Amino acid sequence: MSSEQNDFWANVSAVAVSPVAIAAGFAKGAYDASTSNGPFADGFSATAAPIIRAARGFGAEHGDTITKGVVTGAAGVLGARLMGGGIRRIFG
Repeated sequence: MSSEQNDFWANVSAVAVSPVAIAAGFAKGAYDASTSNGPFADGFSATAAPIIRAARGFGAEHGDTITKGVVTGAAGVLGARLMGGGIRRIFG
């Protein structure tokens, strides 16, 4: 597996979990702001950074499996469409 492909899936994984990381960071930052425990940005970064880091690691580690799943799924969908169209022509 090439390093470039693992980097791709690391970035895709980071983007996929970004909404969760943002929500968690916002909640932590809002709590900190409302309780005067620290600035919003510090709370946000402290919460979001580990989530995004873990997602990048997951994408880098499992990039080949993710690629195989995407390709297999796409081939399955294409095959189903081809078969469905052929069956409709035969029996339709």
